Amino acid sequence: KQWYQRRVRARSLSIIRKLRHERLLTSLAATSVDAESSILPEVNRSSSNTIASSRCASAKVNERINLLCSRYSPSRRTFNLRFNDYIKLRSRFKTQRIGALIGGYFFGCIIFSANAMSWFPWLNTDVPMTIFGMEGIDPFFVGTLMTMVTGISCSIVAFSGYRNFALTIMGSETKANYHQREEDFQRRLNYYRCTDSVEVNFSDDYYGDKIKDLTDYRYWVRVQQIKHENSHRAKEAAKKASVS
Repeated sequence: KQWYQRRVRARSLSIIRKLRHERLLTSLAATSVDAESSILPEVNRSSSNTIASSRCASAKVNERINLLCSRYSPSRRTFNLRFNDYIKLRSRFKTQRIGALIGGYFFGCIIFSANAMSWFPWLNTDVPMTIFGMEGIDPFFVGTLMTMVTGISCSIVAFSGYRNFALTIMGSETKANYHQREEDFQRRLNYYRCTDSVEVNFSDDYYGDKIKDLTDYRYWVRVQQIKHENSHRAKEAAKKASVS
């Protein structure tokens, strides 16, 4: 992992140096054309065209450098939990939380049904009830409604607290490593995610749920970078169209 980060960082820095060298050459060409135009006034028209083309090339190089620098964010943090192990834990917790959601609902319903008559004796009567001004409400209907509410409450508690409970059982070290990886992963997703409404559609993996390994993560980052570039070009084209 550290070797791959060093390799990506070195390649990105070499690209930036190359682009800056191109920008230096284009600026020198524009300067030389300015000097020649001052010495040879009879070629002002051709020199002005050369100056414009040189400045346009320099602007394109600057745009490429700014876009690359804005999207490149090296991370020097080291983690005790491997990325693939973190993704496996994340996927397993996602599946198990769905099971906890369903199991929590049935658990709440069973517990309330078994103790409802002792907790609320009036549910065992046939006398109609009056609730919020509504008369003639069957106690059986009220008991069924309370059972469903209890089941939903237990399912929410089980779904939201299962991951922390499982990590606590695994140990404090595993829990701390998992939360460090989770924080870094979410930071990366928020950093690279394209939020432009034009580029976002329903088929996109907006939250990275389909990422299963490093290959999927690199593919997801590349897709988001392409969306950023397309959005940037569209905004530039709209700006030029509005100016013209």
